[in-house]
Amino acid sequence: MTFYPELLIILLSYLLGSVSGGIIIGKIKKIDIRKEGSKSSGATNAVRTMGITFGLIVFFIDVYKGYFAVQYIPTLFLDNIDIDNQIRLLAALASILGHVYPLFFKFKGGKGVGTALGTLIAMFSPLYPIIAFEIWLIMLMLSGYVGLSSIIAGISVPITHNLLAIDNINDPYLQLFGVLIGMFFIFTHRENIKRMLKKEEDQFKKIMLFESSKQ
Repeated sequence: MTFYPELLIILLSYLLGSVSGGIIIGKIKKIDIRKEGSKSSGATNAVRTMGITFGLIVFFIDVYKGYFAVQYIPTLFLDNIDIDNQIRLLAALASILGHVYPLFFKFKGGKGVGTALGTLIAMFSPLYPIIAFEIWLIMLMLSGYVGLSSIIAGISVPITHNLLAIDNINDPYLQLFGVLIGMFFIFTHRENIKRMLKKEEDQFKKIMLFESSKQ
């Protein structure tokens, strides 16, 4: 029988991504986060429905599972010398898909931003996630929209990668991953985009005011 470690890496990464911090923490708080706020199980809706502290816990879980999938799951089946960016790309995409379409929670998850950030930290130079976060923060301050800020931050990754070229610029898998992240964020935030065009999307300051009013 032929052994295909790539398939096991994809499977485990997807299953890890399917562990939804927002839904699990929500169960502890006796809140179904998928029925509250934006109906997403990500950190932003966790802040909206459960408060800043629990939102940060959810964010940490989402980021770390993406990082763990890329950094450690491949090492369970392959020697370090055999782990290249193609393998890391597969683990990263599988964990992000697991977060957005979690097997354990009827395939209804979050937008993938936190998990994608974790994979970026594992795959790229630390400078890229830092720049992406700074762009996200600046856009959030200017626009007030978390979804728009996430989309632009995602799109900035391949642009930053090509401009700075800190990593091997000729590596097609790093380039492909950056492009896929930007495109995927547009897809997962498509409802946010529709609401923004209709001027119905909540701005972050309104989310914070809503959260504060529940204290």
